[in-house]
Amino acid sequence: MLCHRHPSSIRPGAGRVAAAGGARRRALAVLSTLAALAALAPAARAAEPTREERAAAVALFDEGRALMAAGKHAEACPKLAESHAIDPGIGTLFNLSDCYERIGRTATAWIGFRDVAAAALSAGQTERERVARARAAAIEPRLSRLQIVVPPEAAIAGMELTRDGVPVGRALWGTAVPLDPGEHRVAAVAPGHKPWEAKVAIDKPGVVSVTVPALERAPASSAGAAPKAAVAPPPVEPPATDAPPPQGGSIRKPIGMIGVGLGVVGLGVSTALGFMAKSTFDEATEGGHCDNAGNCVDQTGLDLRDDAVRTGNIGTVVFIAGAVLAAGGAILWITAPSAPPAGAASARGRGLAGGAPWSARVGLGPGSVWIEGKL
Repeated sequence: MLCHRHPSSIRPGAGRVAAAGGARRRALAVLSTLAALAALAPAARAAEPTREERAAAVALFDEGRALMAAGKHAEACPKLAESHAIDPGIGTLFNLSDCYERIGRTATAWIGFRDVAAAALSAGQTERERVARARAAAIEPRLSRLQIVVPPEAAIAGMELTRDGVPVGRALWGTAVPLDPGEHRVAAVAPGHKPWEAKVAIDKPGVVSVTVPALERAPASSAGAAPKAAVAPPPVEPPATDAPPPQGGSIRKPIGMIGVGLGVVGLGVSTALGFMAKSTFDEATEGGHCDNAGNCVDQTGLDLRDDAVRTGNIGTVVFIAGAVLAAGGAILWITAPSAPPAGAASARGRGLAGGAPWSARVGLGPGSVWIEGKL
């Protein structure tokens, strides 16, 4: 018995800037490639069992071997099968196939030994391959096979066959397939026909054939039967209620106030950013680093000009966002419905979900906006 094995334009200084930009682009390309490889590495390792899983597989394998040594093969096979499922190995599969043979599952053992031989051949383990092929050859004469025969008159278009719930393709119709001894269920279904099913017991070596008969047509529904008159259910009276009408529209005014407030703040911030951008550009021109047209003569001017352009762009984006918020808030405020008259709601409808009156205020401060609500 074998053991388990787990094994921009040209100006003074612009050439240096362009070279630096090219170097940065090459560095970014290298970093992007490394990041992609790092992202693929976990996926490549996902199929490998973890250290804890390998430890569990070894423990199951050792326990299965001990049970086999004690002659408890029915208890050993599930242990070895679970070990092989966690961490597949040639040695585990060999022992599992040996265990299946000892409990009479000859077809499963036969295919297992053949798989061991193929894997051992690929791994260069000639001795293990020889032993596995010999074990498979010794089992083959004792195999029980099931042949499902479908006569031409029974082969209806759209027919589907299953064996023990597993589909049997047309290429397997009439082929004797090795199966473990025991009871097996064969079923056939086809559109417009009654389903057919048979149970077949195989308990000795050889071929057992089962023939699928011509399926009976399913009875058609009677076309002349008068349909039953549909009985309309009695009308259901809605329960009386004095709950107030929905007041969902009243929330639009405070939301509009918030939008206007945030929009005003955005407009203020964008104005401040515009002043900052102009101040930075003026610093570049007054220091002699750039002319009024934006042409710079040294690196300091280029940096100041770029900072001014970047700040101006951010200010433009904030200005647009603030204008959208202010306009949207104003529209919500103008189109919000008026509040219902006081006392219109009953005492039962004045909870939080029933439109209880409430108020909200929005205020602006230096660089901030505040909101206050009250029920």
